[in-house]
Order: sequence, then C-alpha cells, then structure tokens
Amino acid sequence: MQVIAAGLPRCATSSLQAALESSHLGYFPCMHMAHVMPSNERAERVLEAMRENDKEKRQALLHKIFDGYQATADFPGFWFIDDLMDMYPDAKLVLNQRKGGDESWLQSWNSSIAFFRTWTYLLLCLPVKNDRLHWHMHYIAKKQMGERWHTNDLDGFYDAYQKFVLEEARKRNREVLTWTAEDGWEPLCKFLGKDVPKEAFPWVNDAATMKFIQRILIARGVASWLAILGGAYAAWTYGPSLVQNASVLVQHLLRQSRQLL
Repeated sequence: MQVIAAGLPRCATSSLQAALESSHLGYFPCMHMAHVMPSNERAERVLEAMRENDKEKRQALLHKIFDGYQATADFPGFWFIDDLMDMYPDAKLVLNQRKGGDESWLQSWNSSIAFFRTWTYLLLCLPVKNDRLHWHMHYIAKKQMGERWHTNDLDGFYDAYQKFVLEEARKRNREVLTWTAEDGWEPLCKFLGKDVPKEAFPWVNDAATMKFIQRILIARGVASWLAILGGAYAAWTYGPSLVQNASVLVQHLLRQSRQLL
C-alpha cells in the first residue's frame, strides 16, 4: 500500500480513485467500495473485521482485504484508518475533504447513501445475499459510530472524523495532505512526488452513480421477490395436480415394466 486516501465517502472518493489508478499516478488497483460489493466473500470478510475487537486478529483480516492494493479510498479504508496507518507505515496519507464541510457532506450523504441503511432497503433486497451484506455493513457502522467517534449517529460525524484522522496521524508522526477535488492535480502530485499531468483532473459524478445503483438494486430486489412469490403461487396452485399426474405416470411406467418382464 503506497497511498491511503483517508476521507469519507462523498468526499470525491471515486474521482480520487480514478486519479490514483490513472497512468499519471499509477497506483493500481485502488481499494474502494466498488471492489467490495461484487464479492460476497470480500464483503463477509469486511463484516468480520468490523465485528472483531482484537486488534491483532482484525489487522490479520484487513491484510487479506488490502494486501495487493497499491492505494485505498472510500469504504472500507476509512473505517479502519488507524489500523491502516499501523499496517502500512510508509504509505502517503491524503485526507480528502468535502468543500463546504459538515453541512455539505451530510446533505450529500442523505441524498445518495442514506437509503442503504434503511429497513426499506433490507426488506426490498432481502432475497439477494450481496445486498443483505451491504445493508449489514451500514447497520454495524451505525451501531459503532457513537462508540468510536462519540457522535449522535451522523450528527457532527464529519468534523469528528477529520479531527480523529489528523490526531491519529500526529501520534504516528505522519504527514497528511488535506485535499479537495477542487484542488486538482497539483497539490496531490507534489505530495506524491509525481509530475502534474496536462489533462484535466478526472471528475466522477458519484451522486448520479449512486442514484443509478440504487434504482438497479431496487429493481433487482423487486424482481427477486416477484420470482419467489410467483414460484410459491405456482406451487400452491398447480402443485397438487402435478403430484397427482406424476403419481399416475409412475404407476403407468411400473405396469409397462411388469409386462416387459
């Protein structure tokens, strides 16, 4: 791991991931939530790490998640930021922030990610294991948030988290670049010792992506429920007659077999 982007989701994490993985910076691959959710196995390992209180055991799990990645941004990296500082002591630390601070961040969260921690999402997507795991990550995070950062859920969480990251870095005598997407390439490249590209900084419209993903997951959940309920209805309606017909067919085959014998 060469670069740890410590910022919260909704702090240009996808844009920063695109920049880090680009040919200009070359930190490929970069861990991101997009690498977690396609894999049930990886999602289960993240959940196991979230539940593990023993630091040594937790970091052993995290090595299985993060080793092989040259950078990290977004979740699950930010949730284990103090662990990652210990695990990768030579990695550069970038605290990607959101212009507008706590108020802007919370508004963006509520309009894009908040749905995934609701009971409505769980109910809709209950038949799909990957979506259940996704919901459980949000559920555990919500339960642990106050204990770890001493906030009332998301109220004041953004500011508390920024303070936490800077304090943990100070304890370890680690230099931190505080950065926003509006800062672009120059401070990031200077901090990482890279040349500044002539191309524009990649801008990923994460809010639009999250809205699209939300619609896809809802549609998949509804389709799964329709398939389950349709199958149950078909079994209830046609099951008895199918069993009866199958019984008649078996008896007929047995009679034919006896005649042949």
